[in-house]
Amino acid sequence: MRIIAVLATIFATMPAVAAPRSTAVRQANAAPQSPMVQLAPIDLTRVPEPCKSLAKQALAQNLAAALSARVSLASCMADRAIAPLALCDCGESVLAVDAAVAPAIALLDNAIEVGDPATQVIAEHAEGKLYLGFVARLRATLPGPAAGADDAAGRLHDLRKQTLEVQLAPWHEAAMAAFQHVVDTAKAHPELASHAAAAAAIRDSQQQLSAEVAEK
Repeated sequence: MRIIAVLATIFATMPAVAAPRSTAVRQANAAPQSPMVQLAPIDLTRVPEPCKSLAKQALAQNLAAALSARVSLASCMADRAIAPLALCDCGESVLAVDAAVAPAIALLDNAIEVGDPATQVIAEHAEGKLYLGFVARLRATLPGPAAGADDAAGRLHDLRKQTLEVQLAPWHEAAMAAFQHVVDTAKAHPELASHAAAAAAIRDSQQQLSAEVAEK
């Protein structure tokens, strides 16, 4: 009994033996990993034919390649979605455009959410340019006053223009917010100055914001 007690004392005072390296590696590999990036699904059956090649690139296994293709795909899809719409200077057209481009905007929002800073500024800039494009399209639907129109006709035109601008304000604000996000991201990541595509998006966003200030 005394021998057993002595052995127990010896074992109790011995330092713990490190686990074999292979065990440590297995334990490290078993640790929870960060969740995989979730890209927005793309239904190829709903992608316009001219955009199909971009859609296939957007499904690439390489994340950077997929996100880059998705930014281009979003612009392609938005243009094709709006093209067949019969637009007017009216709220119905604003709603129609919003519905038509929703899948494209979702692709850009997803790229902004999961992408690296360079992808974020490129996608944000693309989204801002899309919104400005929507504004321009609907402004172009407003007919000008007829030649020789009287004052009443001129006032009616001005009223329609003011009403349209109120309806377009959310798109314009969304565009400016996107450009501001680009500039803010650039300030937080000065290394983007050496990324050609990101730097171009940053410069144009700065110009858009400067033009907005100059108009006020």
